[in-house]
Amino acid sequence: MIKNLVSPFRTLTLMAVLVSGGIYGCSKVDMPDEVIAAYRKAIQINPKMAVAYYNLGIAYNDRTMVDEAIAELKKATEIDPDYKDALLQLGLLCVEKGLREDAIAAFEAVIRLDPKNEIALGKLADIYKSRKMFGEAILEYEKVLEANPNDVVVQYNLGAVYAEKNIPDEAIKAFKKAIELNPNYTDAHFGLGQIYFDKKQYDEAVFELKKTTDINPNHALAHYYLGLTYYAQHDNLKAAEAFRRSKEIDNKNPKVHYHLGIVYADERLFDEAIEEFRMVIKLDPRDAEAHYRLGKAYADKRVLANAISTVRKAAAAHYNIQNPYSDKRALDEAITSLQKSIEINPYNPSVYFDLGSAYSQSRILDEAAAALEETIRIDPNFAKAHYGLSIIYERKGMKEEAQRELSSYRQLTGECRK
Repeated sequence: MIKNLVSPFRTLTLMAVLVSGGIYGCSKVDMPDEVIAAYRKAIQINPKMAVAYYNLGIAYNDRTMVDEAIAELKKATEIDPDYKDALLQLGLLCVEKGLREDAIAAFEAVIRLDPKNEIALGKLADIYKSRKMFGEAILEYEKVLEANPNDVVVQYNLGAVYAEKNIPDEAIKAFKKAIELNPNYTDAHFGLGQIYFDKKQYDEAVFELKKTTDINPNHALAHYYLGLTYYAQHDNLKAAEAFRRSKEIDNKNPKVHYHLGIVYADERLFDEAIEEFRMVIKLDPRDAEAHYRLGKAYADKRVLANAISTVRKAAAAHYNIQNPYSDKRALDEAITSLQKSIEINPYNPSVYFDLGSAYSQSRILDEAAAALEETIRIDPNFAKAHYGLSIIYERKGMKEEAQRELSSYRQLTGECRK
């Protein structure tokens, strides 16, 4: 609901109607129905009274009857196209209702009448920004700042537009100016941290992002970007802590779970990684990369299990220790996840390669060969796929094909026959 910006009583006729009804001097909140009735009466007496339509619109708005308010304000501006206050109120209400074209027309009319009207300029810039008309938004924000260089919100919005337009140096200037005006402006610190991260200025990014979380400890995205920054600095411990904190605040962001899963996988904490990738898929079943990472985590978990199994088997001769790991189950789960990833994105050669490896370890040779052949079809220079396929062909007794793939592998890697 938009508050009335001007005094409503402008004409003697309107005042007379209100006085006769015993309403003049009473607030619209106290007697909303009577106020509306009085404005309607004034319009009946003089249908060309723009101010009556204006005030009727304001009264409707006070009752949160926004559609009716817009209709009356439009009538006021039709009667008086230069009615600045009515145009401004109309623009504000159209923004509230998402009527962007009508809002633009109203604000442009206000600016034509009052070129330095900060409200109209700022709101027009906001609309351009939301429509990704960044050049136009920058022009309007700069006009506001010419009139009022200390408008901290406009400084921030200008920085956000420069960032969207990929002009980072100008964005940094605007964000820094906003912080100079308000040192605790959380969004400005966060925006600055994001830009520093994109520019790979990681120390500066950490400083701004930590400043963001100091001001607002529950800023989930700031913790997430801190995690990304620490990961880029190869500090997996701090990265995991930041991602976990972000997850505590907002457990519904699949990106946080995904990157936490990556950290866990790097640290060979495959059960934890699997849990995070499963959560990504629960939140976004069409995330092909998450399906791929889940399959890879299952496969990597099996490799780790085999390494542990080797040690345990050596000990078993003396201590009769059983291997508790289920290789087949891990492989089956890996194959299922990789197949799901291919359903969503059938053009990633790495997924087919890992699927071929999983089939190979499961001794399902025909499917292994088919997956590796598809890898090579998508990426003929995938050297490991040629090598893996040569082994599969050898196991299938296809000597000529095996030699061909081994030759391709050697050509790609520069390996010479010894």
